[in-house]
Amino acid sequence: MRPLGDRRAHVRMEVVGALWATLELTQTAQVVNVSTTGLLLESPTPVAQESVQPLNLLVDGNELTVAANVRRVERVTVDGAPPRYYLGLAFIAPPVRLVQAIEELATHSEEA
Repeated sequence: MRPLGDRRAHVRMEVVGALWATLELTQTAQVVNVSTTGLLLESPTPVAQESVQPLNLLVDGNELTVAANVRRVERVTVDGAPPRYYLGLAFIAPPVRLVQAIEELATHSEEA
C-alpha cells in the first residue's frame, strides 16, 4: 500500500513566472435577443469580459459554431433565485448562413 503523501505517477515541475491556462466549459445559455452582429445571452455563469468564446448555435436544425467577443457581463439578481448573468457578445466573422437566418427571423418578426 502506498503512503497517503504524494501519489503522483509522474514528476511535476513547479511553475516560476507567468504561465496561464484556459478551461472551456460547455454551458447552455438562453438567447435574450440577437442581431446580425451579436447577441445577448442569459447565463448561469459569468465569463471573462473581452475574452473570445466559441458559440454553438442551432440554426434550422444545424449546429453552427461562431467565435464571439464578450463585450458585456452583467450580474442579474432576482429575489431568492441564484444569480444569473447577461452576456453581450459580438460575432467575429459569422458564417453567411447565420446572418441569413437572423435576417429571416427579423423579416418574420416585422410581418407579425
